[in-house]
Amino acid sequence: MFVTFGHEISENDLLQLFQPFGVITKLVMLRAKNQALLQMQDISSAVNALQFYTNVQPSIRGRNVYIQFSSHQELTTMDQNTQGRGDEPNRILLVTIHHMLYPITVEVLHQVFSPHGFVEKIVTFQKSAGFQALIQYQVHQSAISARNSLQGRNIYDGCCQLDIQFSNLDELQVNYNNERSRDFTNPSLPSEQKGRSSQPGYGDGDMYAQAAGFPQMGNAAAIAAAFGNGLPPGITGTNDRCTVLVSNLNSDRIDEDKLFNLFSIYGNIVRIKLLRNKPDHALVQMGDGFSS
Repeated sequence: MFVTFGHEISENDLLQLFQPFGVITKLVMLRAKNQALLQMQDISSAVNALQFYTNVQPSIRGRNVYIQFSSHQELTTMDQNTQGRGDEPNRILLVTIHHMLYPITVEVLHQVFSPHGFVEKIVTFQKSAGFQALIQYQVHQSAISARNSLQGRNIYDGCCQLDIQFSNLDELQVNYNNERSRDFTNPSLPSEQKGRSSQPGYGDGDMYAQAAGFPQMGNAAAIAAAFGNGLPPGITGTNDRCTVLVSNLNSDRIDEDKLFNLFSIYGNIVRIKLLRNKPDHALVQMGDGFSS
């Protein structure tokens, strides 16, 4: 069956919608199109589900779900993300975060996933499907436990929903400990300066364009100069090459969430500060100088 839905709907939501009609053998989520392909164990189960939802409009979290028969006779998972292999257990998880209204850092991911076992490595990156992370556990069972417990859950109330599958990778290679990647077994790794993904082929961070009209701040002195040679309260000036100054803001309409949505497409955001002494100015600290 072919299903169209809202972006905040999870795999578990769809399973609960169709499980009363029979056994679901396969489910392929097409996140980029807000669609899914679902295969039931037999034709009669699929017919019963379609007939029922023809008379009763299905909805999840107030969003209508639309269902029709697919032209596919058999589903395969070959078209899924090449870094994920679905349900075949592996100690490395591929995590996609949907409806991301707040910044998700390596530290946040470690806090969420470490209760299920020792997390060895984390790599984050931006793909067309959204913000993603690869999380490597010490043992397979920890990854299985984390997936079973966290799949479909929100990190924050109402947002940052976790979509988890097992990766097809055997080992993560982490060359730098920074905002995008971390090797918890090797804390002596250097921090990366150029902002490129530490895992070749994972992300497309090197494709971020510099935001037109927003000057990159070379160092703390440049930020201080913009504010009468004094840094605003709460800004230490230690994030060299990572902070941009945004001006000419409409102080009545702008807030941190709107600035986050604007700048998150260029990379990982560490923090956003609206300046009290200059209401039409804000500082946006990126995860690295290349993103800023």
